[in-house]
Amino acid sequence: MDVLSAMGVLVRVVDRQSFSLAAAELGISSSSVSKQISHLEKHVGARLLQRTTRRLSVTEVGAAYYEKCQKILSEVEEAENLVSQLQGKPRGVLRINCNMTFGQLLLAKAIPEFMEQYPDIQFDLTLDDGDVDLIRDGFDLALRITNPALPDSSLIAREIASIPMFICASPEYLALNGCPDTPEDLKQHNCLVFMLASNTNSWTLSSDDGPQTVQVSGDLKANNSLVVRQAVLAHRGLAYLASFVIERFVEAGQIKILFPGYEPERLSLFAVYPDRQYMSPKVSLFIEFFKDWLEMNLQQEFML
Repeated sequence: MDVLSAMGVLVRVVDRQSFSLAAAELGISSSSVSKQISHLEKHVGARLLQRTTRRLSVTEVGAAYYEKCQKILSEVEEAENLVSQLQGKPRGVLRINCNMTFGQLLLAKAIPEFMEQYPDIQFDLTLDDGDVDLIRDGFDLALRITNPALPDSSLIAREIASIPMFICASPEYLALNGCPDTPEDLKQHNCLVFMLASNTNSWTLSSDDGPQTVQVSGDLKANNSLVVRQAVLAHRGLAYLASFVIERFVEAGQIKILFPGYEPERLSLFAVYPDRQYMSPKVSLFIEFFKDWLEMNLQQEFML
């Protein structure tokens, strides 16, 4: 039995809380996963997992062993990465956590281009908008959009892009309800709110006279910007959305940018990674690649 491989199987099973999900991600059968766990339990002389037809749980011994396995596997990977770095050839699995919509619309386009250049690097990508513990969850890198900055933590946060937001609506909505000329006019309109945005109900626009913040309201709040965008396309109201969310619809004439004389709010995209003395070359390589990729592909302004 390859003990290191079996440790990797155990870690994946515990992380996914499922033999079948772990098997699918590892590209092996569920029976092979079960067999490796059984051999590992026999090797260490203790029950690591309690499994029934309905649920899977980790024993007290299994939980302690799982934590040690995580550390061992991480150190093995770092050792291999160090050799790769010395040989000038990055390799291994890059584990990334990213905001849902940003990951779907932009990161998903960049990854294949990176993989084309660096075929020895594989990706393990998780998309969600919740809080993530990089150390506990085993991620090498998180990509997080926020405004104006991330809260203080023990992690390293490097800003790699500035993302403009635009107040927008469909031409059909504006034809029926009129076009707001000043920020105060927003109070007279149905404003669709993306709940995870830092501005939420307070929308700010800046001009030569300084920033102006308006409290808005409407009949839709959603924790996904694609839902809000769909409501805009259905002529339901105004929204304050990031450029990458509306870009192709603006170009197609389905969404109109409002307040061209005002400076919109901006969000910051941060690359967040653990504060380690040794930083994996694949992480630094991807950060630099993605920063350059965004400079070429992230829409900063629209021709109005």
